[in-house]
Amino acid sequence: MAKIADGINEAIPASLNAIASMIKQAVANEIADAGAFGSDWADSLHVDVDDTKGNMRISMYSDKDGFDLFANGGVVKGNPLLWIGLSGTDAEGIRAKDFPGGLFSVQPKNGHPLLFSIADKKPKYFGIESVTIPQKFRIDQAVESVMGNFQQAFSNEMSDFNGS
Repeated sequence: MAKIADGINEAIPASLNAIASMIKQAVANEIADAGAFGSDWADSLHVDVDDTKGNMRISMYSDKDGFDLFANGGVVKGNPLLWIGLSGTDAEGIRAKDFPGGLFSVQPKNGHPLLFSIADKKPKYFGIESVTIPQKFRIDQAVESVMGNFQQAFSNEMSDFNGS
């Protein structure tokens, strides 16, 4: 019985570590499949096995700002407005406060306020109060898929123990 108990005590953490590794890979694949997210998004992911007072669990987090927003979806509110760069302009991907050369605002009678470039007098940004970001990463599905393999991972670890 002691040998079986030793095998179980070794197989559980080994299984959890294997599953944690598979979760990290599955979530990294999910991020890559979500589109315009570079490898830095997947690289920011941490999947760890924690052993606190004999209770083992797998935890996952990211150090990337905005990760939770894309993982869960949500609303981003302006203060008072969010300035969105117009696609196809040189403002795309640049925050309004960082736009070179300066900007000036125009408030049309109907529609959203606009920021124009001082240099070329062309519109660069429009202002809105908030934007809803849909969920981009299906992390729950990736984790559930991997967790379906836990029994097999545990069996593999036990067979490794029995074979030694």
